[in-house]
Amino acid sequence: MSEQAVRIVHTSDVHLTSSPTEVDEGAAARDALRGIVELVRAEGADLLLVAGDFFDSNSVSNELVDFARGQLREVEAPVVLIPGNHDCFDESSVYRRFDWRLAGLHLLSAEEGEVVRFEHLDLSIWGKGMVDHAPENRPLSGLAQRDGERWAIGMAHGLVMEGPPELRSSLIPAADIAACELDYLALGHVHVFRDVSQGVTRAVYPGAPVVSWAPEKASVALVTLDPEEGVRVESRHPLGAVRG
Repeated sequence: MSEQAVRIVHTSDVHLTSSPTEVDEGAAARDALRGIVELVRAEGADLLLVAGDFFDSNSVSNELVDFARGQLREVEAPVVLIPGNHDCFDESSVYRRFDWRLAGLHLLSAEEGEVVRFEHLDLSIWGKGMVDHAPENRPLSGLAQRDGERWAIGMAHGLVMEGPPELRSSLIPAADIAACELDYLALGHVHVFRDVSQGVTRAVYPGAPVVSWAPEKASVALVTLDPEEGVRVESRHPLGAVRG
């Protein structure tokens, strides 16, 4: 375990959309993204993690993509993102349109998984690109071994199952979480805050920053990696920082 404390804002399922909806979910998602950016600033976070479904589809407009890239440029910390089932890294992926590195984004898109290291935080992050949301997809397959004594984080988009396996897409068996021995597993896909920790691995769904049927349930996770106290996770409303 590292001797350096790290603060992280973890979000997923932002579902930025340019398609008309009965309720203007597009405007709500844009407001939520602004709130997330402000939360990173207000909390002095060292990282922003986006665990899939940043966009609602790969067919969003270029104008919306430009908005998203502009917001990410405002984040005063590294941003790490993995594709989800709505914005899969297939041939039509929105993430193939631009060089997202120009927005300060670390996109983990390799189908076999890849690692990005942040030496100044004594931390490494593993993630992979979801190419096809199918029963054959296993979000934690190929997980890299722990990288020495630095903080070890994983990112995955899928559904954690504790019971017998089912024929559903992108399943994450609870036993796989217990076996990975990460300090923190940043999950996406479930739209309400949920702690699914197993073994020594703290694993959390942060919830979605927009929940149209229950706005009060909108949430992101504020994660603190503390060398003395371990991993602490708080559920925060994404607009809390801008409401004052």
